Amino acid sequence: MKVKTENNFLATDDFNKLRQAAYACPFHFYGYVSNVKKLDGYYFVHEIFKDFQIYSGPMFEFITPLLHKLNIKSLIRARINLYPSTHKILEHDQHTDTDFKCNSFILSLNTCDGFTRVGKNKKIPSIENQGIFFDSDMPHNSSTCTDEKVRTNININYF
Repeated sequence: MKVKTENNFLATDDFNKLRQAAYACPFHFYGYVSNVKKLDGYYFVHEIFKDFQIYSGPMFEFITPLLHKLNIKSLIRARINLYPSTHKILEHDQHTDTDFKCNSFILSLNTCDGFTRVGKNKKIPSIENQGIFFDSDMPHNSSTCTDEKVRTNININYF
């Protein structure tokens, strides 16, 4: 699969409900961003689904329209990522989401000057309700933002 983006991914009402619910979630601190466990920054995560179980029932209900639109056969992981604002944009280390090939999807919950980089050259800006599709074995990374209090997105891995 090539890297693909789609603007206005969810219906406006579904997106607004999802975003409002996401901002009301409790988040857990992670002391590194990439899964290589280096000191490449920090962020906060709200796990929705992982290890074959629902971790957040209320949020799982809010992502149901998203899961249906993605036509998911098997969900591997779903989480909300929250990156606090920094004085200058910090780009995190590249990583892969899984050690096997599946689909990765990122839905931006807000527009800001942060971005997702897929591979070395594909820099995709954070635009509210924009979906990003790519293979999970493609190296990618996130960044912070400087023009909003936070950068938030939902990351889903699936078949």
